[in-house]
Amino acid sequence: MLKFKSLKYALAAGVMLSALPVGAAETITYSGWLGTYDKNADLIQQIKDKFKAKTGADLKIIDTAFDKALNQATVTTLAGNPADAIHLIAGWVPAVQGIGGLEPLDGYFSKEKLDTIPKALRESVSVDGKLYALPWVPGPVHPHYNRDLMKQAGLDPDKYPQTWPELKDLIMKICALPDKDGAKIYGAALRTSQNPNSAQWSIPILFGHGGDIQEGGKIKLNTPENAAAYKWLQDITNAGCSAVGHGHAESRNTFSSGRAGVIFEGPWARGLVENMSGKKLKVAADGNVWVAPMPKAPNGKRRTIGNPHEITMSSKSKNKKLTAAFLDMLIFDEDNTTMYFDVNGQLPTSSMPLLKKGAVGSDAYSQIFIGSLGYTHDNPWKSPKFNAVMSKLAPEMQKIVKGGDIPSALAAADKSIKRLLSR
Repeated sequence: MLKFKSLKYALAAGVMLSALPVGAAETITYSGWLGTYDKNADLIQQIKDKFKAKTGADLKIIDTAFDKALNQATVTTLAGNPADAIHLIAGWVPAVQGIGGLEPLDGYFSKEKLDTIPKALRESVSVDGKLYALPWVPGPVHPHYNRDLMKQAGLDPDKYPQTWPELKDLIMKICALPDKDGAKIYGAALRTSQNPNSAQWSIPILFGHGGDIQEGGKIKLNTPENAAAYKWLQDITNAGCSAVGHGHAESRNTFSSGRAGVIFEGPWARGLVENMSGKKLKVAADGNVWVAPMPKAPNGKRRTIGNPHEITMSSKSKNKKLTAAFLDMLIFDEDNTTMYFDVNGQLPTSSMPLLKKGAVGSDAYSQIFIGSLGYTHDNPWKSPKFNAVMSKLAPEMQKIVKGGDIPSALAAADKSIKRLLSR
């Protein structure tokens, strides 16, 4: 029997069950990691029941662990037996689209409905003007600040840096604090390991200095703007104000233990920091940790990257209309998006009208991220080889954070990337 999180979900589902006709039994499949988390059990049951009520069809869930999802999508697509709806992240969309695995979605949804999704998010998963995914759980990356350490460093915790020089100044001042229980206090917990993810997480720093990883669709790293950005990072690591060699796990551990002033994370950070700190750190405007938009670039604009979930339709689906109805429910159904937010605490949809309503609409933390969706770049370079390009940047970035010559490192990265892309 369905267990609803609250009476409003039960009433909403009951209305649909009585109001909508049930047709002939059919089944579509969803492959992804939504069902791999026990906390989502009621949410999944609600989606199944509402889908059945609306379409008369059944929804079969194929649980796929996050770290297996891209391989599963690739292998099943090439074998000719993929799920109808495939759960991906933005960076994987070009890879699956590149092997002909994804159906363009423009024809299945009205322009008015799609226009409720910020253009920047849609463009990140579009190829040649065709939309290949619906942004599902947006994930803009923003600085999170330890307000307690700001106070200790003599800074106003309600006044966050608006430019990158101001952010460096904050990092250096927190870094000058005395050790905490015999352990160093870092100004920032930045990702500096020799890992493609750390290279990707440096892209907002490039944006913030007027740089980018590409020009006209072609990778170009050795520019004055990018050199200035990596000099910003190098100054911080050379001063010992962000540890060298830390990846996402180490940076999160350092920040959640209260030993770093700044970390770059997405809307998942609230639950992550509070849980990893054993509830010692509260993420709130007047709490221990709070969030602000990325600082402005020299031209006065803000840009950041995102790490969102995407929902896609297989090009090989045998029932595309039913699959489109399922995608529609995930993104545009208020009951489902409300319950997703209640259960997971993250942005539950990319449709702006729903993000301005109800619990998510009144949540100050979420609204800071929602305010940046128009300038969030989920795919800074749309290519199946994006991760491979980051793997070539990573060792050169490692040289930089260890004090190496920046133009030489960026020139070497450009050279190895050019060789990679010529194969």
